[in-house]
Amino acid sequence: PYMLTQNDPNRVMVLERNPHFRGETYPTEGEPGDAAAGLLKDAGKRLPFIDKAVFSLEKESIPYWNKFLQGYYDGSGIASDTFDQAVQMSSQGEAVVTDSMQKQGIRLSTSVAVSTFYMGFNMLDAVVGGGPDEGSRERARKLRQAISIAVDYEEFVSIFRNGRGISAQGPIAPGIFGYRDGKEGINPVVYDWDGKAPLRKSVEAAKKLLAEAGYPNGIDARTGAPLVLNFDVTARSVDAKSQLDWMRRQFEKINIQLVVRDTDYNRFQDKIRKGNAQIFEWGWHADYPDPENFLFLLHGPQGKVKNQGENAGNYENPEFDRLFERMKNMPNSRERQAIIDRMVAILRHDAPWLWGFHPTDYALYHSWYGNLKPNKIAYNTVKYQRIDTTLRAQKRRDWNHSVLWPLGRLVALLAAFTAPAVVADFRRERQAASGSCFCRVMLG
Repeated sequence: PYMLTQNDPNRVMVLERNPHFRGETYPTEGEPGDAAAGLLKDAGKRLPFIDKAVFSLEKESIPYWNKFLQGYYDGSGIASDTFDQAVQMSSQGEAVVTDSMQKQGIRLSTSVAVSTFYMGFNMLDAVVGGGPDEGSRERARKLRQAISIAVDYEEFVSIFRNGRGISAQGPIAPGIFGYRDGKEGINPVVYDWDGKAPLRKSVEAAKKLLAEAGYPNGIDARTGAPLVLNFDVTARSVDAKSQLDWMRRQFEKINIQLVVRDTDYNRFQDKIRKGNAQIFEWGWHADYPDPENFLFLLHGPQGKVKNQGENAGNYENPEFDRLFERMKNMPNSRERQAIIDRMVAILRHDAPWLWGFHPTDYALYHSWYGNLKPNKIAYNTVKYQRIDTTLRAQKRRDWNHSVLWPLGRLVALLAAFTAPAVVADFRRERQAASGSCFCRVMLG
């Protein structure tokens, strides 16, 4: 529907209506609630509606945010430093826009992304992955389970993401077939069910597992040395230092020393490819809405070291791999759900990842921006969207009319400061003029 007519990624990129587009029409059917939300008003109309889409690069968040508030951008994300200005929690615990945003007609859209951010264990590592015998593998499994309990991702989301995310109970993101919600969806290794929501197990439960793994109070029972683990991360900005300090404190709760090994992304990838990382942090965003697109990240034949696949932790479990081969091409059904449930149960027990969290995306839109429905997998949605240009122009005029009183005040202040100097100069000139006339009279 559009063609790229300006391509300057460091400044602006422009899409314009393609005169040779084959032609499509707006959908006539939708999900429950779409009609009530006004999303089917354009049913059957020819697409696209917008003539031109302009994407500008703003290198600073404050100018970008101010331009959005002035109406020069139609939509905006929400940075952490502007979150409180934009969003507040209602009495029911729901995120809503603040009063000032409501007065401008700005709407808030929230959706849990089909993404997962996780902390992975390298299963080829002797400490966190275990050795060739079942005993060492069981000890490593209990170590991973203990760490899974200790690292409080609910706290992480609250502190560092303004509550924008939900703790993951497994690899599959919400909205994808196979995801379980509520009591039947919790990870029983890490959580208990308190009757309404999952409740993370206590630090004491984590310490008990740690002792069973052979590290009572964080000490290796065989050598008497403190347990030290390495955490590989990519090079980060100064702003991320607090996150790494937080992560160290999570491990300290069970007396494990965490050494952060910070490096650039190329070196980090090389470590992952060669299996030289011990614990690492990564994430995945779904390419297509199917559980296979998450579960294949833990499929044995996809191992990073052996086959350069996407299984960065090099996890292998024969039962899981057999179930994966059965499940991957099945249509969605009760049988497929049952297989997925078993696969997820295996993963929760083995704990090859700290399941981390699924981010919640918050976006703000002005009242003139229509036909918006969050979709984190499809990227061809501009053709459905509509802009009320008349309303936008009116709002821009209302919000950006000239304010002259500061200029008047500045002129008055300048006059007040300069007036004494002008009067003094005038007096000096008069005195000089009088003196000159007196001299001429005397000389005459």
